[in-house]
Amino acid sequence: MFDKLLQNFLLGGTVIAITSYLATFMNPVLGAIFWSYPISILPTVYYMKTNGKNNKYIAKFLFSTTFALILLMFTTFAISYYLKNAPKKESIWPSVIKSTMWWVLFSVLYFLFVKYGGYTNHFM
Repeated sequence: MFDKLLQNFLLGGTVIAITSYLATFMNPVLGAIFWSYPISILPTVYYMKTNGKNNKYIAKFLFSTTFALILLMFTTFAISYYLKNAPKKESIWPSVIKSTMWWVLFSVLYFLFVKYGGYTNHFM
């Protein structure tokens, strides 16, 4: 089990390193496009499969992830907005913290919507 988690860690780190390099030294759009391919989710799906989860379960995870991307989009936009409007010498951390608070709020709402809105058979 540990070796599979280590593979996921190494792949995730590689994706972050490549994305960071592309966005920093080539072009921010190239970094964003590369990052948009769900390569980091493939080891997760493989890990789930090798640990006995059936295709229906994995499909529900991927379906849930599709809607969770709205959270990602909102949070990324919020970080961008807060950074753009931050004082010039301010660290990135206040922007990250503010957007994280929004992420927590909307994540809880998303979970409650699925859990108590009658959608658990589609997502869980």
